[in-house]
Amino acid sequence: MKQNKLKYIFRYIIQDASLRVKMVLIFFMVLILPFCFFTLYATRRISSVIQEQTFLAAGKTFEETFTAVQSRIEKVVNVTELLTYDDMIYKMASTDPQDYPVIYQLEDSNALAISFNQLKQLSGVENIRLYVKNDYLYSNENTRILPLDSAADTNWYKKLWQAPSNRWYTPLDFADQPSREQSFFSCMRVIYDPDTLTTPLAVLRVDLSKSMLEQALNRTAITQNGFMLLLSGDNTVLSSENGAGQNLPEDIGASLSQSAQDTWNTIELDGIPCYTYSATLPPTGWTLVSVVPYTDIYSVGRALRNEMIGIMAAVAGAAYAVALYLSNHMLRRIWQLSETMQKVEDGDVEVRFNSEGKDEIGQLILHFDHMMGRIQQLMEEKIRYGFEIKNLELKALQAQINPHFLYNTLDTINCMAIQKAVPEIAGVATSLATFYKISLSRGKDRIPVRDEVLHAKMYLRIQNARFENRIQTRWDISPEIENLYIIKIVLQPIIENAAIHGIYEREDGTGTITVHGYRKGEDVYIEVADDGIGMPQEKADAVFSSPPGEIAREPGGYGVKNIIDRLKIAYGYEYGLSCKSVPGAGTVVTIHIPAVIEISNE
Repeated sequence: MKQNKLKYIFRYIIQDASLRVKMVLIFFMVLILPFCFFTLYATRRISSVIQEQTFLAAGKTFEETFTAVQSRIEKVVNVTELLTYDDMIYKMASTDPQDYPVIYQLEDSNALAISFNQLKQLSGVENIRLYVKNDYLYSNENTRILPLDSAADTNWYKKLWQAPSNRWYTPLDFADQPSREQSFFSCMRVIYDPDTLTTPLAVLRVDLSKSMLEQALNRTAITQNGFMLLLSGDNTVLSSENGAGQNLPEDIGASLSQSAQDTWNTIELDGIPCYTYSATLPPTGWTLVSVVPYTDIYSVGRALRNEMIGIMAAVAGAAYAVALYLSNHMLRRIWQLSETMQKVEDGDVEVRFNSEGKDEIGQLILHFDHMMGRIQQLMEEKIRYGFEIKNLELKALQAQINPHFLYNTLDTINCMAIQKAVPEIAGVATSLATFYKISLSRGKDRIPVRDEVLHAKMYLRIQNARFENRIQTRWDISPEIENLYIIKIVLQPIIENAAIHGIYEREDGTGTITVHGYRKGEDVYIEVADDGIGMPQEKADAVFSSPPGEIAREPGGYGVKNIIDRLKIAYGYEYGLSCKSVPGAGTVVTIHIPAVIEISNE
């Protein structure tokens, strides 16, 4: 009976049913039914892939967070290690204040406080403190160097002396302190007497803000409900992501301690199955733990399966016809926008794409056009500001001429006016006028090498007039570099240093300066050699190899670092000064610049 009924239905569909019914059935058989099987398979496969990717993403997030936290801890360790070997700390901790003038005590404490502040700014640590046992005097504004007695009643101090090998302390160790002191992770080091290696002199404390560690924990979300924990060596929760640890069971530390490290483990927290991953942070002994609930791993797959089944039933009839039109219409503009962005990536920042609609894609295209216009404007402003800043830096550095030379020269003229005849005074006055005429150069920043050499000669003529011709000079300037350009007031300060710090320091106060200028390929070299007292090569290297930006003024004119900064700003970091010196034999300073025929002074 049933078999006959099925035959009747089948024959009805094939022979008697309307064309619309047949098309619906064919669509169902050819499209919907395979689509259903495909959807079921795809959801299972996608769920598996999502789970794998979630574990990979969680693992990567853990590694990034671990690296961020470890980096902050290493900064504290580096600062502590650096200060442990600082001679000033040992000096302050071991010096008897009864044998040390008060003014020196204040100078030492202020110098050490400045050093602490600089390390704090460079490393990002929150505080650096030194607790000393002696009665050193401290400035009222100095809160970095404290008497050890001020911490004698604190828990951390007692704990430190009970276990001096323990160098790391958590906010829990500062529970008896004011609230502002309870927000630090600290590394402490006992400073011992270097003579006995057993007598404690001071305690060095470097603080890391708890908020910095929490910032590292919060930097990237693991999953929707996943979170990070920082546990102490006894598995106490020290810090957590977004305060998640506040709602955890009290025995979470014990539960996590049973899990192996560096692999995913399964535990239950308040009856909720979770995956955990943990690793120890050397050298603190603390443990960083990642907690991911099961639901975050599997809920996405289940939700995706239910959603796809629902969407399949709702949109199957209309999706096929509408999708072609909409996809072609929408993707056409996206493809055009992608091509425009590729042109921008290739360097064409002036390309634009006109929007054809006001929908989201049209708004995206419009905002892209506005963004590119703004970027182009900012690029032009940055280039202009860069040139302005460079010129301002050069003018600011060149404005640091020491006025004492002018005063000394005027004093020489005054003395000669009393002691000698008019020709000598005229000669010195003419040399001084030429010297400052070249110094000003009508506001120009760069002058020919011959003018720079003449400027130096005028300086030496004035100095010899003042100091009775103590300096002999030899000039060997190649004619092929005389018309090349150099930033002004470079040679004279070097000759001034050679005279004041080299020749005048000799017992007889006399000597010879030799200036040799020549061209080598596309570079110009000017060597200034003196037979003065010289200096150790290590000292010369320290002065001439210092980083640019640290402008040091020396007596009698520009600092060497000032000249190095000006040369590197003007010509680039491959140019500048170099020095070779032998104590008792003299010094040779070499100016290295590019061979520039003519350059704009604007």
